Amino acid sequence: VAPWFRGRGLGKHLGEHSIEEARRSGYLAMQFNLVVSTNLAAIELWQRLGFKIVATIPRAFRHGTLGLVATHIMHRELESK
Repeated sequence: VAPWFRGRGLGKHLGEHSIEEARRSGYLAMQFNLVVSTNLAAIELWQRLGFKIVATIPRAFRHGTLGLVATHIMHRELESK
């Protein structure tokens, strides 16, 4: 989300919409294969939306200032409503 839109709930809205569309399309789960461990805002957002970190890959992403950092795989099952 662009810096000038942060804190307005746009990421949450987009995440909820994605979950609903996946559910409506018949998917049983969603997974993000590469969430950079230093992106705390994204991790917190996805966790609030029910995603869990299911694996961590050390030194998988070259951060511009921190060098090699871990990435996470985040997963969530989509219960039917």
